[in-house]
Parts: sequence; C-alpha cells; structure tokens
Amino acid sequence: MHSTTTTDRLRTALGDVGYPAAKEQLADHASRNNADEDTVHALRSIPEGVYESFDEVVRSVPVDEERDA
Repeated sequence: MHSTTTTDRLRTALGDVGYPAAKEQLADHASRNNADEDTVHALRSIPEGVYESFDEVVRSVPVDEERDA
C-alpha cells in the first residue's frame, strides 16, 4: 500500500464533499465514495485540522502524479 495518491483520484473521491471539512470527514467521505485504499490512506496521513477547500487538501496530501503514468 502506498501513502500517496493523485489529484484525479482525490477529485473523484472528494468531488461532492462540503467544505470546510475536517481531516476525518475527508477520509470517511472518500471511503464512502469507494476511493481506492491508497487515497484513503493518504488522506488519513494529512495533518489534523479543518480544510477550507479542495486546493488546500491537495497541498496537504502526498501526491504522486507519476503513479498512474
């Protein structure tokens, strides 16, 4: 299992989440949206706090765009 994901995977997992959202809300939402295990794990690895936007989440999550290349 990796602790990284891609921006596209995050967008799919969190596309309909309401912001602001806490770390656990983001990970739970992604899990309910059937996100892959790596994406959920990456979200669980971000710092505790409330995230105001998708862009703020992307800046905090370990992203590796080369994973799907």
